Amino acid sequence: VYKHNFPGVPVMQRSIESLPMSMFEGLKSDLWTMSPPCQPYTRQGLQRGSDDVRAKSFLFIIDLLAKLQCKPKFLLMENVAGFEKSDTRAILLRQLVRVGYRFEEYMLNPLQLCYPNSRTRYYLLAKLDAQPRECLGDEVFPPQFRYKVSGAELISPTVDSDGHVDFEKDVWKHADVRQIKEFMESLSDAEAANYQISQKVLDKHGYVHDVVTPLDYRTCCFTKGYTHYAEGTGSILQTSGVVGKDPMTVENTRYFTPREVANLMGFPAEFSFSDITSNRQRYRLLGNSLSVSVVSVLMDYLLRRM
Repeated sequence: VYKHNFPGVPVMQRSIESLPMSMFEGLKSDLWTMSPPCQPYTRQGLQRGSDDVRAKSFLFIIDLLAKLQCKPKFLLMENVAGFEKSDTRAILLRQLVRVGYRFEEYMLNPLQLCYPNSRTRYYLLAKLDAQPRECLGDEVFPPQFRYKVSGAELISPTVDSDGHVDFEKDVWKHADVRQIKEFMESLSDAEAANYQISQKVLDKHGYVHDVVTPLDYRTCCFTKGYTHYAEGTGSILQTSGVVGKDPMTVENTRYFTPREVANLMGFPAEFSFSDITSNRQRYRLLGNSLSVSVVSVLMDYLLRRM
């Protein structure tokens, strides 16, 4: 998919740990973007953090920052909500301090940018312009997360008296929030039939689905299990009737198409999938991807104003 969208860019499918130091030095990178495996930090998982074998590649990168003579000037990292409580975060921040990066941490949601998709994620921005200093192995970095980006128009989340942050409450009251229908494809009856949900699935799992209509202002986070599992993998669309009042039927209920999911996540119109990718593969790729709308705002701030 990357090759399909960026045919002129070299793509390497190798373990990052197998790459020699000389290659990293030779790149003389200005910017590293990172979205390391999230499984060690998900709330539904075992939360083993750095002890999880899937964290190994990211720990390799953290260690590499101390060894490189030609370090990247900018870093942008994304991960699931939950990473902020992990030991990997502490390891990362200590290393950034030691090698001379200043950093900012964010918890952001596309709803703040008026996209009707809820996907709260942890983001870290770092810039190589601080004085390196000693950092003890047990030094603690209290959470100081930002919920808005300087110079960008984002809707502020609701914070209750206990400090709990809610990105979804009352967001629909803001005049600029867009409805789901703006992100939908115009499908023929035959095309829509490819995404219909069987009556068997509706009868068995209908009560656990998050059901929305084209006029709603929010969809749930889409995961790689969308269409394969029912609960917690993303919203389904009721194209007619009133949710909770009118019954869901095969004719009026369907999955969002991969293109619609991409639209909700902020992918540009020119982004496309190659013909050889199945819908199952497309949903998995999108579920493992990130909110382009949020990252573009952070990237602009990091490179221009931080």
